[in-house]
Amino acid sequence: MMSKGRISRLVVAATFIGFLAPAWSKPLPPIDVDVAMKAWGRKVTRGETTAAVRKKVRAELVKLAQKPSDKIEENERWKLLNYLSEVEWNRLNSYWKNWFLAQMPNPRLNQEQTSAILKRIGSKPFWEITPKELDVYLGWAKANIPSLRQRVVHYARKRVGQPYEMYLLGEFPFEIYDTQPLFELRKSDCVVFCEHTYAMALSKDWKEFFQTLQKIRYKDGQIGMLTRNHYTEADWNKNNAWLVTDVTRELGASRIAHYTERIDREKFFAKFGIGKGIPVQNFEDDYLPADVIHEVVGKLQDGDFVNVVRGSGAGTNAWVGHTGLIAHNDKGEVTLIHSTPPRVVEVPLLDYVKENVKKNEERKAKGQPQFLGLKFLRLRAEELQR
Repeated sequence: MMSKGRISRLVVAATFIGFLAPAWSKPLPPIDVDVAMKAWGRKVTRGETTAAVRKKVRAELVKLAQKPSDKIEENERWKLLNYLSEVEWNRLNSYWKNWFLAQMPNPRLNQEQTSAILKRIGSKPFWEITPKELDVYLGWAKANIPSLRQRVVHYARKRVGQPYEMYLLGEFPFEIYDTQPLFELRKSDCVVFCEHTYAMALSKDWKEFFQTLQKIRYKDGQIGMLTRNHYTEADWNKNNAWLVTDVTRELGASRIAHYTERIDREKFFAKFGIGKGIPVQNFEDDYLPADVIHEVVGKLQDGDFVNVVRGSGAGTNAWVGHTGLIAHNDKGEVTLIHSTPPRVVEVPLLDYVKENVKKNEERKAKGQPQFLGLKFLRLRAEELQR
């Protein structure tokens, strides 16, 4: 049996060794002086020896590589990036590959490095990607999925499982009435999901995605609380006529329902102290009642925009309360991809209709809005691709 004194000495020794042991430090990249001199344009000048210059370059390279990431100055970061860009990709360890991919602007990445980013994207849920990664993916998808409708469905399905959350976007930093950001990749609500999906499908890089997203979210793309498309039926559909067109009446259903909605924007904006004098709008619109949707489901196309009409009854007190996108699954069924608590899902459209009709009695008993039907807007795919 070990004596108490022996145990005490071992504990003290272990503590002392642990104290002296260095904290984890990042691994060094390959230290190649010839590559560094080329990347930095360093030459041997008069009065210098080659050996002295090489020694100095090596010391500087090691010092840069060992410096904590949060302590690296901007000029040092670029110096390190320029060095690593000249090193053969397969010589870099995983730490430096990841650091390089996160830091180097995408236009300077070669095909091998771009492929590494695409591989990384494929290893995690799509809603966890960074804007930098999305920039790369948008270019890949635009080149490899030529059909706009297919890209809409592709991006919608990539985000099945994405967490749902309401009230995600605002105008910050353009305005401070609503200080939420102008984009959100990690979560979505029904409208945010559709807007981001369309913007991704239409874009080849991050810049185009962000600009397109604002064009979809705001009247004439002018960012502001007053110009945001707050009302799907009266604002979003009208201001995005360049993107979608209402085909509800053209689908040939045996019955079409009509409703009138009173929209008081002055009251809506009053809490922000803006929008005074905006007249009340008596908005009129059409939708297909729940019991006739099965008649037109075969005429729907991938990427069509779905408006879910809710209210206390047909004719008055109705509005668009939810949105989603049309797709087709492997069984040939028309499906609805939409963001709904707790996450984005894809379900057969007629199952969605049947389930919501079934819930109407319970909603009515609780005084909640009921599911009335759907309206459909066709993606202007052919025009937009031209």
